[in-house]
Amino acid sequence: MPTQPNLYVSGRFLQTTSGAKLILRGVDLPLLDDWAFPGSDYLDAVAQSNANAVRIQWYVNYPDTTRPPYTLADLDSFLQRCAEAEMVPILMLADLTCAGDTSQLNPTLVAWWTTPDVVAVLQKHSRYLIVNIGNEVGFYHWAGDSSDVLATYVSDYTKAIASIRAAGLNVPLMIDATDCGSSLDVFLQAGQQLIDADPRHNILLSAHAYWAGYDGLSWIDPCVKASLPIVFGEVSNIEDGDTDGSYYSLDASGNNPYPPAPNGFTYQSLLAAGFHHEIGWLAWSWGPDKNADRQLSTDGTFGSLTPWGEDFITNAGYGLAKHSLRHKLL
Repeated sequence: MPTQPNLYVSGRFLQTTSGAKLILRGVDLPLLDDWAFPGSDYLDAVAQSNANAVRIQWYVNYPDTTRPPYTLADLDSFLQRCAEAEMVPILMLADLTCAGDTSQLNPTLVAWWTTPDVVAVLQKHSRYLIVNIGNEVGFYHWAGDSSDVLATYVSDYTKAIASIRAAGLNVPLMIDATDCGSSLDVFLQAGQQLIDADPRHNILLSAHAYWAGYDGLSWIDPCVKASLPIVFGEVSNIEDGDTDGSYYSLDASGNNPYPPAPNGFTYQSLLAAGFHHEIGWLAWSWGPDKNADRQLSTDGTFGSLTPWGEDFITNAGYGLAKHSLRHKLL
């Protein structure tokens, strides 16, 4: 019998309901960018990767009004299927992706998370669910390293945590780093404050490792020493260029058509460090994506993996096939 009603964080590690260490090894799935959903999706193909987690893109309001409609019932069914496949669903809202500040975090995103009909669906799956409050919301370094901006980031997320807990949701809450999720080092300043703001201390801190212009590898050891529950919520082989709209390759394969990251960062070095420190990670993305070379699969099927997908899944040192451990969720 489970000893806890939901997943929980202890120290820097996520735990199952029975107290087993759960290191997230999975993929990001831009579910609503796939206009075939609802009706069809790629979940069965993702399951073949041996991922133990899938980070699900959802929207309060999809930004293109011509997108086919989707409902809470569709979400309910999808979360159930994740659990049946022994993949932890990490549900995130993408409405404010790369928003410059957190002013709309509570009135837009948390208002949805705490709506009674939404809470009812989330409660149904609370034993195995993780809530990623907002995707990549708020700048800090990109706002001039302002202490006031960082204080507002912490304050707005503190309010968000309080509201979600008051709604009766006790699941782990994942909070993205500032600067489109990239600034891992911000958690050395703000991470413990965010954890302490939660009466349940059930917080995961997520960085997105598109590090062509920022090499966050040097911040991993300090985060580990501070016992911060870090997850790399998005890892990829390619990043948008910072100045001219070009792309940078973040891998060291020599087979990538894009120029390498200026600072020499590679995703292989990140995954090696993450593996050493038992830090979870999720790959962006199964697909679809604006850059087909950044997809794990060319068409969503498991039989059509890209070079990035093949490496992420089959690599002997960090691949999902060998190093993702699944747990029964139902």
